[in-house]
Amino acid sequence: MKPSRKYLSLPIISLKEGQQIGYVKNIILDATTKSLAAIVVDPKGFFKDQRIIPYSKVISVGDDAITIDKESHVEKASNLPELFDLVKEKLTIIGTKMVTETGKTLGTADEYYVDPQTGKITHIEISGGKLEGFLSGKALISADYITTIGHDVIVTQKGSENTLTVAEKGLSDSFKSLIHTTSNLASETTHTISSYFKRTKTQSTSNPVAEKVSVVIPETETALPDEQIDSEIPITKEPLG
Repeated sequence: MKPSRKYLSLPIISLKEGQQIGYVKNIILDATTKSLAAIVVDPKGFFKDQRIIPYSKVISVGDDAITIDKESHVEKASNLPELFDLVKEKLTIIGTKMVTETGKTLGTADEYYVDPQTGKITHIEISGGKLEGFLSGKALISADYITTIGHDVIVTQKGSENTLTVAEKGLSDSFKSLIHTTSNLASETTHTISSYFKRTKTQSTSNPVAEKVSVVIPETETALPDEQIDSEIPITKEPLG
């Protein structure tokens, strides 16, 4: 599946002529089939007026370019009456309010996803939902539950609010980045401390002398008390001869 925004500004290459004929300026929606009807070409000097390519003429949608068989598939919208009305209608999904058939507001369409091979819309991403579970986040709804794509409102089936898949619970990108950075920093710090103690232990094991501390006690003369001197050195009195 490919987000609709990924189509915009992709180069368009004609395989037969080997030429870049322009860029994707916009995509035309068909509300009835819930699919892409055509690609609007931004000529960039290759054509003097705006041209479109029916999506049925697209060979492949890659990461870096869109390919078509030949340049002749790029035509004026007025030459394709089945697409001309859709081009004038300028229907869009992004920014449109989404409501169920029973009048429950799901939120606003923030993006939609397309099967590149068929051009069919597969899912719509909703933001700003009022339902519990994704109040400040995003959710996905399958295009199978969409009944009407209008200019003002996209209508979904009754009970479709129970089929929503919560895609993101409101964490901002900056907050996610902060958590990621903090986790990495903590991991690096733990690794550094662990390495330090391992290194210290290794040095101590290889040089056991480093663990011993020599304490030198200086010799000092200590005067003994008089009483201790008298008791330890006896005095003998002998008669004078």
